Amino acid sequence: MLEKTAQEIADVLDGRLEGDPDAAVRGIGSIREAGEDDIAVLKDDAFRKAAAGSGASVLVVGAPVDGFRGAQVVVDDPERALADLLDIFYKDAFPLPEGVSEDARISPRARLGSDVSVGHCSVIGDGARIGDGCIIFPLAYIGRNVSIGEDTIVYPHASIMDSVTIGRACRIGPGAVIGDEGFGFIQRDGASRRLRHTGSVRIGDNVEVGGHSSIDRGMVEDTVVGDGCKIDKHCMIAHNCKIGRNCILAGYARMAGSVRIGDGAILAADVRIADHKTVGEKAVLAAGTGATRDIEPGEVVWGVPTRSMRAQTRIYALEGRLPELFKRVRELEKKLANR
Repeated sequence: MLEKTAQEIADVLDGRLEGDPDAAVRGIGSIREAGEDDIAVLKDDAFRKAAAGSGASVLVVGAPVDGFRGAQVVVDDPERALADLLDIFYKDAFPLPEGVSEDARISPRARLGSDVSVGHCSVIGDGARIGDGCIIFPLAYIGRNVSIGEDTIVYPHASIMDSVTIGRACRIGPGAVIGDEGFGFIQRDGASRRLRHTGSVRIGDNVEVGGHSSIDRGMVEDTVVGDGCKIDKHCMIAHNCKIGRNCILAGYARMAGSVRIGDGAILAADVRIADHKTVGEKAVLAAGTGATRDIEPGEVVWGVPTRSMRAQTRIYALEGRLPELFKRVRELEKKLANR
C-alpha cells in the first residue's frame, strides 16, 4: 500500500505545510468520512465547519481551517490538488488489459501499432488501424476501416462502426455506439423509407465519450466532435452535428440532426436542442433546457421555451406566488363587477 507523509504531499502539490510533516497518509477520504490514515480535500468553503472536525490526518485547503487537529497543506487550487492526489494514490487501482488475447478476432488486414492491448472476444475488422499504445477492452467491436489514434482506450461493449475516425488519447466508454446510421426517413405511400447514411464520424484528440452515449454517422457529410470534448453517459448526438472544441455535454444531453455547437459551450444535464439550431461559443444551457432557437455566443439560458437565465429565474420565482396572485385577481374582478 502506498504511503506518503504530509511533507511529501506538500512538496508534490507545491503547497505550504502547517503541522506535523511526518503525518502518514495511505488514501483519500471525504471531509466527513475520512479516517486517521486519510487525506481529505476542502473544495467548498461551505464545508469548513465539517472540515474542522474531520478525522483525516491531513487536510488540503485553500486557506487554513481553525480547529483542525491534523496537518494542513495550503494550496492555490484545491480541486486541482484533488486531481493530482487521485492520480498519486489510485493510478493503478483499476488494472488495464495487457497483450493481445488469443480469443480476440482481429482481421489479418487490420494494422495494430506497438504496445497495443486487445481483450478477450473483441473484434477488429478489415482495414482498421489501431495506434500505438491503444487499449481495447474485452467484448469491444471495431468495424472496417476504423482509424484510432495512439493511447486511446475503448471500453467493453463499445461499438465503433465502419470508417469512423477517432483521435489520440480518447476514452470511449462501455456500451457507447459511434457511427451507427442516423435516424433519417422519408414517408411515401403510407410507409417510411430509410435514407442511407454514407458519411461517417470524426472525433478529435483527447475526447471522452461516456458509457451508452451515441454519436450517429452523417448522411452525406461527417458528424464531427472537436478536440477536448467531454461527453457524459447517455448522451445523443445525431447525424451531421458539428461540435466544436472543449465542449461539455452532461448526462442525457441530446441534439437532433445538423446542430452546430461552438467551442467551449456547456450543455448541462437533460438539455435538448432542436434540429439545425446553432449554439454559440462558450454558451451555457442549464439543466433541462429545451432549445428551439439559436443560442448566441456567451449566452446563459434555461427552460422551455428557452429564455435568459435571469428571465427564467424570475418566472420560476413567480410560479410559487400564482395561487396568491390568482386569488387577488379574482377579488379585484369581483370588486370591479360590483361597482
